[in-house]
Amino acid sequence: MSVPDEGPDTHASATHSRRRFFALGASAAAGLALSNTAEAQRPVGRPQPLPAGNAPGTDPSAQWQDPLLRLVRRITMGLAPADVALARQLGYNGYLDYQLRPAAMDDAVLESQIASRLPMMQMTADMLRTADGGEVAAQLADAAWYRAAFSKAQLRERMIDFWTDHFTISINKAGFLKLIDDREVIRPYALGKFPDLLKASAHSGAMLFYLDQNTSRTPTPNQNYAREIMELHTVGVDGGYSQNDVAELSRILTGWSMTNNGVFRFIRSYHDRNAKTFLGRTFPAMATTATDAQMQAEGDVAIQMLLDHPATARYIAQKMARWLLAYEPPVAVVDATAATYTRTGGDIPAMIRTILSSKNLMAAPAKYKRPFHYAVSGLRALGTDLTSVPNIRSVRTRADQMGMPLFQWEQPNGYPDRIDWWSGLVITRWSYAQALSVLNSATTARVDSMLFRAPDSAEGVVAQIGARLYGGEFPTSLRAALLSYLKGGTYNDARVRETLSLALCAQEFQWY
Repeated sequence: MSVPDEGPDTHASATHSRRRFFALGASAAAGLALSNTAEAQRPVGRPQPLPAGNAPGTDPSAQWQDPLLRLVRRITMGLAPADVALARQLGYNGYLDYQLRPAAMDDAVLESQIASRLPMMQMTADMLRTADGGEVAAQLADAAWYRAAFSKAQLRERMIDFWTDHFTISINKAGFLKLIDDREVIRPYALGKFPDLLKASAHSGAMLFYLDQNTSRTPTPNQNYAREIMELHTVGVDGGYSQNDVAELSRILTGWSMTNNGVFRFIRSYHDRNAKTFLGRTFPAMATTATDAQMQAEGDVAIQMLLDHPATARYIAQKMARWLLAYEPPVAVVDATAATYTRTGGDIPAMIRTILSSKNLMAAPAKYKRPFHYAVSGLRALGTDLTSVPNIRSVRTRADQMGMPLFQWEQPNGYPDRIDWWSGLVITRWSYAQALSVLNSATTARVDSMLFRAPDSAEGVVAQIGARLYGGEFPTSLRAALLSYLKGGTYNDARVRETLSLALCAQEFQWY
């Protein structure tokens, strides 16, 4: 079940734009007026790679001179005034340490609201198994949105996004089991130790079902999970294993299965008791009197071998540095992070500290927001809170048109963390920004434009945009263009909201 790096053909636009994302002014306003056609531009086909060094718009990071603001951009789902204020109070290392200790944060109000609004998130496997599958998927995505937008533990949400792709499971195949995997595997271990996360995933009914491991049995074992745990979860495609190692690991893992409710169980009649050789280590033949625990232990040993393999340290370090720092992270940073993995036994917070030093971050270029990140960052920038979004689904389904509906990537390699993949969906981004800026409903979601009218003047609105969307690092040209647009018509709520949508569409807001 190995997949090419490009991923499947159905999740990105065939249309690419090499222009600057938004040239503010009259022509930009006209472009927004056409954004209601975005529904017709759902992603179809694979985009062609951009030429080397090309990017959609100018990298704005040269204007980001404050290391603290750079940190907030990288470890949250979008700048918000409360996070910026707290970061300034705690300082760079203090805020990073704060975000690395989510258990100390009080998110009780958020979790209470999720439990009330999305009851399936609390259901047992027995209840979920007989529930409506479409509603299970919708409530799981809704909960992910609420937490990404409103949780105090923003770095945990960023890493949950990362590990959800690393251990991809399509809900379209796994159904309710994916909700359980999110609840019991990804979220509890996202800021723990990688070995604990991998082992939890290896025992996840959703993962076993998704990669057909639950039915793998001797004499013809299924090789899907054996291949992906090496290629995608641990050592990487260049990690030094062979096709024979894939075949031998699939034999070692025969019997690893689950109940109908997704609970891990070992089935001895499925297990291959003959001798095996994996990564140079011999697993001797087992007698018929061997216990279930002894047979299952072969798989535990093989997984530990992968965790201890030096290629795993480097693969995880490379991928985390790419996620948090740069598309092409410096070799020195990857080496240091791999050394931290080895020294700490795969401690994720320790690796994050190694990657996100102030020096490393100030030297890194900006990264391009994937659709989910962009959509949530817009909510956070506009000052929405939990009470102003009683129903996140209307916002989420609009954002899904940008091509990243949560938990629906079909192949096991996860939504791409690549700028060329996402650079073509410009119109759908504009459409989402326009829709977000005009939210004013008591039953779905609303944006209070008065937050930006202090003082209540064109200059006051633009100053608030600079503070809330950019943390004060507001490009002069963008400030001037927004002010010109706002003063170019009647100053009223509609004009303010149009200006907010222009600010969200500006190419400077597409990066973090």
